[in-house]
Amino acid sequence: MTSSQETASRVPVVIAGYTVPIICMVLSTGLRLVVKVRGPSEDRFHADDYLITLATGLEVAYSIVMLSIGVSHGFGKHVSTLSTSDQEAFLKGDYIASHLYNVGLASVKLSILALYYRIFTIPWFRKTVIGCGAFVCLWIATIEIFMGLLCRPLEAFWDASVKGHCFNSSALSYYVNTSNMITDIVIFALPIGVIVRLRTTRHNKIALCIIFSIGFITCGISAARLAFVFAQTSSDVTWDGVELGVLSGFESLGGILCANLPIIYRLFKQAAQKVTSRTGGSSSAPRLQYGRESKSFASRSRPRRHRLSETLSEQWIQLQNGNSSNDNHHSSKSSAEYSVQKVVDMETGMEMVRLDNMPNNAITVKRDFHQVVEEHR
Repeated sequence: MTSSQETASRVPVVIAGYTVPIICMVLSTGLRLVVKVRGPSEDRFHADDYLITLATGLEVAYSIVMLSIGVSHGFGKHVSTLSTSDQEAFLKGDYIASHLYNVGLASVKLSILALYYRIFTIPWFRKTVIGCGAFVCLWIATIEIFMGLLCRPLEAFWDASVKGHCFNSSALSYYVNTSNMITDIVIFALPIGVIVRLRTTRHNKIALCIIFSIGFITCGISAARLAFVFAQTSSDVTWDGVELGVLSGFESLGGILCANLPIIYRLFKQAAQKVTSRTGGSSSAPRLQYGRESKSFASRSRPRRHRLSETLSEQWIQLQNGNSSNDNHHSSKSSAEYSVQKVVDMETGMEMVRLDNMPNNAITVKRDFHQVVEEHR
C-alpha cells in the first residue's frame, strides 16, 4: 500500500454527487405537491402524484444510505486502506441501496405513464400506456428476483469468508442499465406523436415537446453509466465505483424532474409573468387582451373547388371607466362585463374557454364577420 493511496480521497465528490440530487428531488416534488394543494379540489391528487412521491422517497433514501453507510465505511477511498469490517459494511449498504434505487426508478416510470394516461384520452394511446406499465412491472419484478438470488447464501455477497455461489453482478448491472435506458427512450418518446397532432398553436406544441423531451437527458446519463458498470466487479470497488454511484444519483434526479416538470411548469410561468409585468411598470396581474379574435376558431377544412371570402366591419366600443356620469356608470355595472378568453393548459396541452371579469377601463372591439362561399365556375 503506497502513501498516495492512503491520502487519496474522492469523498468530496461522493458527498456532492448525492447531496445535490437529494435537494433537487425534494424541492421539485415539494413544488409539485404545492401546485396540487393550491389547485382545484377536483384535481388534487392522482395516481401519478402518489407514485412520484413514493419514487422521491425511495431515491432520497438510496442517496442517504450511500452517504451515511458508504462514506462512513470507505466509499471514495481505496479498498487497500480499509479494514475488513469497513468493506463488509460498505457492501451491505450498497446491496440495500441497490434495491431502493431499482424500485425508485420503476416508480418514476409508472408515475410518468400514469400522467400520460390521465391527460391523454386517446384510446389507442391509453392501451399503449397500459402495455408499457405492465412491462415496467414485469421488468422490476425480474430485477428484484435476480437481486434476491444474487448469492447463495446471500451473506457471500459481502462476507468473503462465507463460501457460496454468486451470479455475475456485472452482467446483472449491464442488463439493468441497458433495459432501463431502452424503456426510458420508449416512455419519453410516447407523447411526442400525440402532441404534434394537438389543435393548438405551434409555439405551444414546441413548448410541450420540449417539456416532455427533457427526459432524453436522463437517457444520456443511463448511457454514460454503462461505461462504469465494470466497477461492480472491480477489486477496488470503493474507488472505481464513485462515478457509477454519482451518475446513479443524477439519473434518479433526472427521472423525477421529468415527471414533475409538466406540473410545476405553471409555477415558473406565473412567476415569469409577474416579474415581466413588474419590470414593465404595470401591475402584477397578467395582461389580458379583450375582443381579440382567435384564428384557430376559423374553419380548418375548406371544400374543394370553393373559395372562402371574408368581409369585415369593425365598431370600437369604449366601456365606462368612471369618468362619465353616475347614471351611466351605474348602467354599465348592470350590463354584462365579461371577457371570453381562449387559453391552453400547459399541463395537458388542451384548449379551454375561460370567462373572466372585464376591467372597467377596458376597450373592446366588436367585429362582425360575414362569410360568403362562392363556387368556382
